[in-house]
Amino acid sequence: MPSYDVLIIGGGNLGLWTAYHLAKRGVQRIAVCERYWAGFGATTRSAGIVRQQGGSETAVKLGKWSRELYQELGRELGLGSGFVEVGYYVIASSPEERAAFQDLVALRQRCGVENVWLEPDELARRAPFIDWSRFLGATYTPNDGFVYPTIVARNITHAVLRAGVALFEECEVLEIEPLESGYRVRTSRGVFEAERVVNAAGPRGARRIGQLLGLDIPVSAARHQIVSFPTRPPELPPSFPMFFVLAQGYYVRPDEQGVLLGMSNPEEQPDPTDRFLLEFDWDYFERLRPHWEATVPALRGQPIGRAWTGSIDYTPDHLPIIDEPRFGFYVLAAGGHGMMWGPALGMKMAELILDERVSDLPDEEIRLARFQEPGKVRDTIALPFPTR
Repeated sequence: MPSYDVLIIGGGNLGLWTAYHLAKRGVQRIAVCERYWAGFGATTRSAGIVRQQGGSETAVKLGKWSRELYQELGRELGLGSGFVEVGYYVIASSPEERAAFQDLVALRQRCGVENVWLEPDELARRAPFIDWSRFLGATYTPNDGFVYPTIVARNITHAVLRAGVALFEECEVLEIEPLESGYRVRTSRGVFEAERVVNAAGPRGARRIGQLLGLDIPVSAARHQIVSFPTRPPELPPSFPMFFVLAQGYYVRPDEQGVLLGMSNPEEQPDPTDRFLLEFDWDYFERLRPHWEATVPALRGQPIGRAWTGSIDYTPDHLPIIDEPRFGFYVLAAGGHGMMWGPALGMKMAELILDERVSDLPDEEIRLARFQEPGKVRDTIALPFPTR
């Protein structure tokens, strides 16, 4: 039967970037088993935000590294990276948010990210298309941006195939059997053996794959909604800066010739199904409409070109999992930021496998065992997720 040094379960952004970094570091026999097709699930249904303005040390560093890695891969392949730099405002709506955001500026600067706090009068001068009278200020990073998910999925898939990684699509993992040395993995496309197995199965598979070995992986799926307006109002510059209204759980960025709006409902419940295409909640969209139309009056009455849903994986503290809970079996989860952190998460998982450690990130923000005593650290700059 085929035998590999590392077998990765999940061919989304996390799994493919893990394979890429392992191959770059000299691992020869790598396989990726993907239940559907490379990039099919949460990866290409995302909005592609790449933000360095996290709410913890881990969040800041992963955003910074991923931004750089997306661009480096584009240069390596001689292709467009898919990354578009426009800058990003994270907006404070309350005195509590204002104080918390101002405290985070120093953390980001210590991590090497250019970040400043701006008052509403300065913001009105910089971004007059937003009604800043509704808010108390914002943090800003000029080199934040977004990626087009289909482009980055193309690039990383091309990169792993070029590196000699065996990519098995339509390959569902059914059983994992521990051996004296390594694991036997039974799939819908046959049986493989591997010295090490990585669970990077995303919002629809991470928990299920963990259960095959009796492990509780606290990763769940939540619905996220996105609409795209096909034309850009003249009040908005061609590459206008993105902004995130954290308290209301929505953000706006440029999109092709138009504008993209993403939103999460704070009342959303975990989605236990295996479906990627979920019903769009038009009732919630209409409930939120008065808020984002008041924030950006130019969007009022704009026609919608596309509307879709995606599944975001989330952990209880919105932080990732990079760990080896069982010898030779690894867990990699994004905590709701698969496109934002995927390249760096793959880099750090490769480091854990090959160096047996994860450098430059606090253990209490990445280890699986932290959920036995939850609540110590959270990424406070995140979309609203279910509380269970």
